[in-house]
Amino acid sequence: MNADLQIIEKDIEELYLGNLKTVEFDLHLPKEGTNGSTIEWISEHERFLSPEGKVTRPKRGVGDRKVMLHAVFRYGNEQKEKIYEVNILEEPDETKVIEIYPLVRKCAPERKVYLPQSVVVKTVKGQILSYPVSWDGGNEKQFEKEGKYTFFGSVEGTEIKAQITVDVEESYVIPQKNTKCSVNGFIKGEVKLLPGTVFWENRQRDIAYLKSVDADQILYNFRQAAGLDTKGADAMTGWDSPDGNLRGHTSGHYLSAVALCYRETGDKGILQKIQYLIESLDACQKAFEGKEGFHPGYIGAYSEEQFDLLEQGAKYPEIWAPYYTLHKILAGLLDCYLYAGNETALQIALKSGRWVYNRLSKLTPELRASMWNTYIAGEFGGMNETMARLYEISGEACYLECAKMFDNDKLFVPMEERKDALERLHANQHIPQILGSMEIFKATGEKRYYDIAEFFWKAVTESHIYVNGGVGESEMFLAPDSIGRKITKDTAESCATYNMLKLTRELYQYDPKAFYMDYYERAVWNHMAGTFDKAITGESTYFFPLNPGAQREFLFENSCCHGTGMESQMKYTEGIYFQDAESIYVNLFVSSELFCEEKGLTIVQNMDEKEPDKTVLHIKGERKRENVKIRKPHWCEGEAQIWVNGEAYSIETDQNGYYNISKEWEEDEVEVHFPCSLRTESTKDCPEVGAFIYGPYVLAVVSDQEEMLTLNATDTERIQLLPLCFVDKEQYHTYHKIKVL
Repeated sequence: MNADLQIIEKDIEELYLGNLKTVEFDLHLPKEGTNGSTIEWISEHERFLSPEGKVTRPKRGVGDRKVMLHAVFRYGNEQKEKIYEVNILEEPDETKVIEIYPLVRKCAPERKVYLPQSVVVKTVKGQILSYPVSWDGGNEKQFEKEGKYTFFGSVEGTEIKAQITVDVEESYVIPQKNTKCSVNGFIKGEVKLLPGTVFWENRQRDIAYLKSVDADQILYNFRQAAGLDTKGADAMTGWDSPDGNLRGHTSGHYLSAVALCYRETGDKGILQKIQYLIESLDACQKAFEGKEGFHPGYIGAYSEEQFDLLEQGAKYPEIWAPYYTLHKILAGLLDCYLYAGNETALQIALKSGRWVYNRLSKLTPELRASMWNTYIAGEFGGMNETMARLYEISGEACYLECAKMFDNDKLFVPMEERKDALERLHANQHIPQILGSMEIFKATGEKRYYDIAEFFWKAVTESHIYVNGGVGESEMFLAPDSIGRKITKDTAESCATYNMLKLTRELYQYDPKAFYMDYYERAVWNHMAGTFDKAITGESTYFFPLNPGAQREFLFENSCCHGTGMESQMKYTEGIYFQDAESIYVNLFVSSELFCEEKGLTIVQNMDEKEPDKTVLHIKGERKRENVKIRKPHWCEGEAQIWVNGEAYSIETDQNGYYNISKEWEEDEVEVHFPCSLRTESTKDCPEVGAFIYGPYVLAVVSDQEEMLTLNATDTERIQLLPLCFVDKEQYHTYHKIKVL
């Protein structure tokens, strides 16, 4: 060993960083060894441990986090790396429970009942949280006759007893709600984006990217796991790398993206790619059936081991969300069936769904609850949604039973009780579960599931969203109305907004009120439209930073947001128009064309993005009386100005927030102006912190300054609305929140 390397070895030996198994405080990471070598520090997870040694403990409920810390020692012409495993403890639970809200449930006699496995508590700090509960005598109950039965339970960390009253009534039936939608969207390619808009340009880049992807690379991990020829393809990278525990999830997103792409374009090359992917996955599923350790129906990009370990209590990062990954695969298969008519994709999904049912039906409700509440490891995406969809398609009861096995009391109980207990919950781990709640409602008509979804949406949009429609900071829900103190580089995970848009659209179809589309517009314009890379890389932002001087960052790592990003660019048409038996609803003001075959109506909408207060509709019909309902956006000041064929049309909005124009359409033009002016929106917890907005657009100051701008909102000489433009700075946007005095 040469002298330089000896010095490095001695410095490695002498360096002591302390007890790295239970880290609670910042680490001292020296830049030099005692014998003169230089040390470069590299953290694999800077959110929890920076290269300077700053420790940010995971939020309570997330669990401890292991971070691999690399030290590169250099001396003379030699260098050597040492890796330290740092276990960072989650934040301590300093909450003190002062109240547990009592629960009431109803049922009929002689039915087996499982009591909720979570209750809602109030802490001394006023927090509303969801805590697990153990009921005296166990969770499973059965009642032989009518009456009121009261049970008590224990909650860890407090001597206060939980209480539930079960009202047993002979005549009790599960409350129902009509599952027929009030309005329906257009999801069969009836809507086309017109060139020249940011949405059209995003979509075109996504089409080019999807076509450029090697299908054999997408299949690499599946073929390798099934023992099949990988066709000489390159291995997947990033989160889908062959040694990654989430491998397969990007492939599922890609299936959804190409299915949506075919819906939007009818491209024959894309259809051929879909057919090749599905045929290959069918071959993988059949190969798994002949391998030891695999059960009939399994499909995945790794073995069944992660599912086994989850049942044994394994945590992240030992395993990484196996049911989440499976959901992406199944969702992609069902999208290929729905939008590309691929029957084989449906059969693969049905077989896999039975595999899931066979596995979960052997577990106790208590074990399943423990699994679903395990941070990240137990994240299951929208498995309940997919299982309910399989039931709706097939009519086989096992899929519906399986969908309900994913019911998560930690989330569902507070939503059912209309309590915002979202603080400390991982945002995108839970939003898809609510989409599943909606799908179970659609499959069963059980009102409970609709009410859960409706209250969740209300809680999130009223108390948890940032100005751009995004939710979550460092992926987590904060306490209600507390985002003003958390405007950081880690705001607004793109996946969460993707799923909030899906939920908004679902609820809107049952209750077509303008306020749903007010949120939809906010999130599409100010978040989704800005997430996609200007180059043809397929990459999206993970977080959408809103702190002063922030810049978007596009990550080349096959992340979850890369996956949803591929899909999002194909979904812009989904929110523009809806219909019921008598009306067409114009919800988003985007240059587009709609052909509604049922009504014989064609609408061509022209909107200049630099003039968001104006849109023009060219409507061609068959001289039949139809209603065209135009949403009055929340930012419209007073009533809109409407002209039909050049003549002023005076009308007020209806109870749902729409201008209804009813006539026999032939070849007509409707021009709409929405009066608006520069306005501010402030955060509820910090009223002095806000943003300037014009129409639907959150405005930005183009600056690298990293401090809040301090302005007097009444100083009109300093606050001047310049002509609207979309500013690129080396393919990034710079943002400023404005502090309004």
